Amino acid sequence: KKRSKHSSAYYFHRCTVIIMSDSTYQTCLADLTAANDTAASPSADALLRCISDSLDASRSNTHSSIDTFFLLYAASLVFFMQTGFAMISAGCVRINNVQNTLLKNLLDACGASLGFYTVGYAFAFGGTFDSDDGGTTFIGKD
Repeated sequence: KKRSKHSSAYYFHRCTVIIMSDSTYQTCLADLTAANDTAASPSADALLRCISDSLDASRSNTHSSIDTFFLLYAASLVFFMQTGFAMISAGCVRINNVQNTLLKNLLDACGASLGFYTVGYAFAFGGTFDSDDGGTTFIGKD
């Protein structure tokens, strides 16, 4: 049965073939065989070490991606909270003061963004200083 290029089964089949054709095992096997310069296959210990190193690198990359996603997700939730505060404030004032209240909340969000950009990032992710003790950061210690 021929698959249409627009069906999900076609894309799943293509992705499976691509993943299976270039697996971690085959990549390590090819790298170790090329490094040996002999026709003999590499030892099981070297092959397992290569696969383990490859999976460790993949895992650390995944952890970094998850951390970045969580940071962006939490930041977007904070900005959506600003919208909620604006709606509460708009509901608590008379109709002729709603625009002033919404502008105040917008300027508050802009000021908070600029404040985090200028000072807050250094407090949150401060870098290390070149000093003898080596563990001093922008604020506090490692």
